[in-house]
Amino acid sequence: MDKFYAAVAGGFFMLLITPMIRPLSNKIEVISQRIYGINPVSINVERDPSIIWAGFPNWIGASVWLPSLPDDAPDDPTDWYSWAQKLGGADAHVTVLKVTVVSRGVSTVVVNPPKVRAESLPIGDPPKGLIATNPVGGAEIDPKRIHVNLPMGTAVWVNPDGDPIKALGLALSPGDVEQFHVYAVTQAGRYKWHLELPILIDGKREVVKVDDAGQEFLTYGMEGFGEYFWHDGVWKSRDAL
Repeated sequence: MDKFYAAVAGGFFMLLITPMIRPLSNKIEVISQRIYGINPVSINVERDPSIIWAGFPNWIGASVWLPSLPDDAPDDPTDWYSWAQKLGGADAHVTVLKVTVVSRGVSTVVVNPPKVRAESLPIGDPPKGLIATNPVGGAEIDPKRIHVNLPMGTAVWVNPDGDPIKALGLALSPGDVEQFHVYAVTQAGRYKWHLELPILIDGKREVVKVDDAGQEFLTYGMEGFGEYFWHDGVWKSRDAL
């Protein structure tokens, strides 16, 4: 019985002191990370739609700019970006990115809207190339995200309804993962761009350059181009619909 009471007393004692020890332990961990130069947070930016939308229903259409109309196209719209890239094409209307924040330790993270570095490029007169669209339909997938307006050079956090919201604030423990999307949009023109994403980690500001594997992103608007739809294995022009 003595052992039983000792175990109960020990458990009760630990229950009492744990709330006092945990903040001290977290503080020691943060200080150790600073002393040894360990970044408590890693950030990955994904731009391949087949990975961004993996696991989602096949409801998300795709539009790409192409220099000319090919004979065929992939049936899965999430494969259209890599297909268009091989043909010398680029995103049309919107470029979607997915940002993953992984915590190695205890950290507080605030993700502010990025600085937009966009350059307008000529599209020709009349515009060169065309827009190819896979018009897959279904329930709209509209996550909380950073909405980037390329012509205006602005960026703002918005909720699924498109309404502005405050910057994303995260309280992370070791192994925690948070994800969000970036939608960079233009209705017209052609833009070469990247983002400078300011992130506050435990009160220390870092600026993460968001680009396309060391290159600038390229996004076309839809206006002024002929548009062709991929439907039942054939191309149909907008004018023929």
